[in-house]
Amino acid sequence: METRLALITAGELPGVSVTALCAELGLSRQTFYRLRARYRTEGPSGLAPRSRRPHRSPNAIDPAVELEIIRLRTEWPTPRGAASIGDELRRGALGHGAPSPSTIHRVLVRNGLVGPRPDKRPRSSWKRFVYPEPNGCWQIDATAWHLTDRAPAWIMDVLDDHSRLLVAALVCTGPTTAAAQAAILSGAQRWGLPARVLCDNGTCFGGPDRTGDFPSSLALLGIALSHSRPYHPQTCGKIERLHQTLKQWLATQPRAADLAGLQTQLDAFTEFYNHHRPHRALAGATPAEAWTARDRAGPAEQPGPLPDQPRVSISRRRVSRGGVLELPGPISVGIGTHLAGTELTALRYGQQLLILHRTHPLRALTLTPARRYYRQTSPPLLATNRPPTNPPTEQGASDHTGRPTGLPPADPRGRRGSQVKGSATAPSRSDATGALDLRGAAPTPSEAPCATTHPLSPMS
Repeated sequence: METRLALITAGELPGVSVTALCAELGLSRQTFYRLRARYRTEGPSGLAPRSRRPHRSPNAIDPAVELEIIRLRTEWPTPRGAASIGDELRRGALGHGAPSPSTIHRVLVRNGLVGPRPDKRPRSSWKRFVYPEPNGCWQIDATAWHLTDRAPAWIMDVLDDHSRLLVAALVCTGPTTAAAQAAILSGAQRWGLPARVLCDNGTCFGGPDRTGDFPSSLALLGIALSHSRPYHPQTCGKIERLHQTLKQWLATQPRAADLAGLQTQLDAFTEFYNHHRPHRALAGATPAEAWTARDRAGPAEQPGPLPDQPRVSISRRRVSRGGVLELPGPISVGIGTHLAGTELTALRYGQQLLILHRTHPLRALTLTPARRYYRQTSPPLLATNRPPTNPPTEQGASDHTGRPTGLPPADPRGRRGSQVKGSATAPSRSDATGALDLRGAAPTPSEAPCATTHPLSPMS
């Protein structure tokens, strides 16, 4: 404002050329004369900057439509984006007169309903695929949820790849093969059998070795089975996105007290999702409308080949000086330097691996195709069972604890106790273990995404 006042004052001086003054300051003569007229009429206050906003905007959005956009955003069970709100408006009274998604987005931003997301990956960077027919491919996966008492519950979801139809949503106690088979059967009873099923590498779906009851049962029905690449959830991105929508909806509902209550909520969500919720990937149509728009595919007429059963392989290798056991594959398993130079037995069944020292289990784990090294994650089981380095004493040989084997067991109160009449000396820990019983307990396998019973019980 001070600059404008100085401009007007300088222009009023005698002998000053308005044209030369405006050229020197980079202004037009029309601006100078307009400011001078406002100064003469209103005084110095007339030189203050004024808004350039037009007095009316013929293309501005109707306030009633703006209020409807806000209502659809706030009253919907889950947060809706601009495209979803636009689809709802077009399905209503506005029809083709509904505003564009960019206009709706500006309304949401102007009213503080949408925040900036600079870290969000642009949609154009994804490689999208979709099967051309309904039932051409079903995606299946499990997700966890909690009840009112924080008790864990699992939800097994099945989604049609073409129409995004939620084929089945069943509550289960865990991601098991039986739960996966029940979800496929439940969806097939209403929507028919698919031509293919897509899943991740969880053991309930056959695991990395593609074996088990789930692949076999699908093959007998003529249904092909595909697994996603390890550590690449984007392959099953449609059902992963469904889990997000499902959990957002469940968060708006009262927490279920038991599994039956959670199943009731899932049935209500399935009805809402399939028949009432417009889907952005379907140009505003509901999944049920997209599913009925085309002829559906089906399984093959003849059963498919059954998956090959894994074979048992046994190998004996020595632990390196760094405490690593090198196995065919190649696979490197951390054992510990305390067993450096010791010969161990590796028993492998498919992707299950059990490492033994004589008859004692050292490690039991589930292998993954993309992993080569398995570091030692827990204290060694045989840290105290290494053969003694000192020679036997004159009284007799020593066992693994360093105590002479000919002496009676130590009394719990610290004294050397006597044997009970008619009983033998108490066996040591190694003597009591004996040979490994494959039906007994064994260390729990690590890195398994789902749990299910395996033919080799110690590794299941």
